[in-house]
Amino acid sequence: MARHHNNRIKLLNGILWPVVCFGFLWAQGPTPDPRSLGLAGATTSLVEGIHAVGYNPARLAFSANDFSMNLGGLTFGLENNLLSIENYNLINGADFIDTLSNEYVNKQTFLEGIPYDGLRINTSMHLPIPGINWARGITAFSSEIVIFGDMGLPKAMFDLLMQGNVVGDSLKLTLNEELTGAAEWGFSFAVPTGDAAIGFTLKYLQGLFHIGVDQDSSSGYFLTDTTGFKGEGRYLLRQAVGGSGFGLDIGFATSEINGYRLGISLINALGSIRWHGPSITKDLLGDALQGFMPWRENEYFLYTYRMNDVTGMKFLQDVPMDSLFQSETYTVVDTKEGLVRSDTLEGEAYQELSKEANLKPFITNYPALFRLGASKRVEGFGLLTLDLVTGFQDQLWASRGWQLAVGVEILRTPSFPIRMGIRYSGLDKQQLGLGFGIHKGPFQFDMAMAFHNGLWLHTTKGISLAFGFTLVR
Repeated sequence: MARHHNNRIKLLNGILWPVVCFGFLWAQGPTPDPRSLGLAGATTSLVEGIHAVGYNPARLAFSANDFSMNLGGLTFGLENNLLSIENYNLINGADFIDTLSNEYVNKQTFLEGIPYDGLRINTSMHLPIPGINWARGITAFSSEIVIFGDMGLPKAMFDLLMQGNVVGDSLKLTLNEELTGAAEWGFSFAVPTGDAAIGFTLKYLQGLFHIGVDQDSSSGYFLTDTTGFKGEGRYLLRQAVGGSGFGLDIGFATSEINGYRLGISLINALGSIRWHGPSITKDLLGDALQGFMPWRENEYFLYTYRMNDVTGMKFLQDVPMDSLFQSETYTVVDTKEGLVRSDTLEGEAYQELSKEANLKPFITNYPALFRLGASKRVEGFGLLTLDLVTGFQDQLWASRGWQLAVGVEILRTPSFPIRMGIRYSGLDKQQLGLGFGIHKGPFQFDMAMAFHNGLWLHTTKGISLAFGFTLVR
């Protein structure tokens, strides 16, 4: 029994170690602006020019420069909600059975530390298109390519690996995986009214690709009873090339009054992408993008498993494993009669059937964020800033619950601003941002990094990196 348990622990370590490695190569979050990343996102009342887009379009009315253009930049990253170098080292090689061992770790304590939604990994990349991001006066035009991912393992999987299945308990294995690429095209404008302004960003969301688990067609479970255990699951991964949708940002801001500024915005008040409908992407780039997809055009991927009354006696009787555990993986096309295995269709038969396959449109949401911010200019020092941010659903970059962000921008040397910010929304949800800028004449270079879900290198569960070049005059 101990040998089987140790094998499960080795499997667990094999799953978790890549998460720790990748967690330090990328970053997370809708923070394409290095200044905002360095201030932990506390910039709703501070953003100016082209960088107001995506945070608070009303701030276009109070930009210090009449013209600004993003000449290039990149934000990329990954974070997770469970593993850091510190707590991975704690369980790597741990003994979960012998309480007298020097490597003993309480198994129940470890399981209780796993979030209710299991291990989640969020990825993101923002690539502003150089030269097609500019702001003049109270208007702006913006464009960028974004890639977002949300993936992970359900908590039930950890329960099963660590302590097996409890008799009578059914473990639901729900997979919620998503990877989406899109191009955002936005037109922003502000309407000033004295010391205040309102602003809007109208966005066209050009869907590039999407891969994700179809929640309506996917489910799985393991059940242990007094005679043995059984289980059954079916997971359908669908892919799409080409989609279209629209988004809307709304903002409010004040000018600087006695050193104070206020900003309020609702980002993605409306936002979604409709896939498998008519789209510019599919017409112009469909064949090129399809070459990067894992399956052929109009194909989905289906995984099924089934276990029937598996008992210890059947193991002792050397019953063939393939009769106890049955699983299949294959691609399918979705026809009017239902799912059809595509490996049964070749040549003209596949081409003919796939013309009308998988054309049922589906919609993915662009999660909304509400931002409330204030800032204070301290003469001879710089800026102090504070933001409250919340999402309305747990998806991609958004999460329910308020986040408090506090930042400081030191401007003793205006050509070399230094930034630091902290964001807090619970003991396991913290962010430390650090950044600086080099501003010489009309050219500005900014760079920042942030630790996610931990404030030190050995405790962080992800690292963000961002840099950008801006032309201002």
